[in-house]
Amino acid sequence: MKRIVCAAMALAMAASSIIAAGQAQLMVWESAGPEKKFIQYAITQYKKIDKKTKFHFEPVEATDARAKIELDGPAGVGADIFVTPHDHIGALVTGGHVLPVDDADAYMADFIDMAKMGASYDGQVCGYPLGAETYALFYNKALIKDAPKSWDDVISFAKSFNSKAENKYALVWPVADGYYGYMFMESFGAPLFGPTHDDRKQHNLNSAAAVNGLTYFQNLRKQILDIPAADASGDFCNAEFTEGKAAMIITGPWKTNDFKAAGIDFGIATIPAFPGTGKAAANTFSGVRLAFVSSYSEYPEQAKAFAKFMTSREMLQKRYELTDQIPPRKDITTNDPLSNGIKEQLKYATAMPTIPQLGTYWSAMGSAYSGIWDGDDVKTDLDSAASAMEAAK
Repeated sequence: MKRIVCAAMALAMAASSIIAAGQAQLMVWESAGPEKKFIQYAITQYKKIDKKTKFHFEPVEATDARAKIELDGPAGVGADIFVTPHDHIGALVTGGHVLPVDDADAYMADFIDMAKMGASYDGQVCGYPLGAETYALFYNKALIKDAPKSWDDVISFAKSFNSKAENKYALVWPVADGYYGYMFMESFGAPLFGPTHDDRKQHNLNSAAAVNGLTYFQNLRKQILDIPAADASGDFCNAEFTEGKAAMIITGPWKTNDFKAAGIDFGIATIPAFPGTGKAAANTFSGVRLAFVSSYSEYPEQAKAFAKFMTSREMLQKRYELTDQIPPRKDITTNDPLSNGIKEQLKYATAMPTIPQLGTYWSAMGSAYSGIWDGDDVKTDLDSAASAMEAAK
């Protein structure tokens, strides 16, 4: 308790010193939904210690924020604080779009190692961690009692559950999205950018292991989800699960609140193991959701103070209550069936690489996953993705 009080006093003193510099106006970008509720709550609490700073909130999806700041920042109309996944940090830092964290060693002391790694690039801490996440298997308990342990179990269940005429499918996920598709690479022995995930020459996109994994991926279409890749959008998958037409969905903790609101009795478990891999669960991408202070901000000190405030223990505890997303701090403990399912999958997760070439993975492999799902020659599409990666700057 003493530590919490001292931390609050320190934040108040920092805010007081900022107030003296004059009134600031801060624009904050974050996704709509429960994340928006948290930002609004944090602003309300912050105003108790800084009554002069004004805030404006604009809903910008976290996955879109980097591209938007690259355009709006130099034009003087961007956010002062924005939120995006940690894999964008390399491009943000090398592009000069974000400011480093002050007193980084002291600030990061209470965060888990995954958060420290995600918030750092080229030896510098530039992000403020908000949440740790990966995707996992969400299953509707009214439709399937227990989560399957293997993909063979999923295929077996689909034989009795699937009905194309009724638009019913055992399992749905956005098949053309490289975020989810990555499990078919590393699970089969093709880690992106090598074992340390930072060597662009070891992209492994068209390795024998990747061909094996993506061949298995392609063969799932007729057995589990026989629709074109373009139709298996995120909106389609979410609607299928919400309406009870899909027994399972592969998604992340950002959907937990929506499914709760829909009244679904669901569980979260690890993604089933692929055959022949010798692993207990599929390997997934994990991410750290980070807040960044824009280098184009007219009020950088005020923005930094608010970023630290909203990632404090008290604020991230509240964020967990509002969003069900796991706090990346060592001094916050979560223990409930849903968050435990995500934490279990995190044991099999790989943090998304931060080198700028990850952008080429998204574009090149997005096309490959789509084409392969729709029947293209696996090796041909992977060779094309590899060529794009090797030609990238």
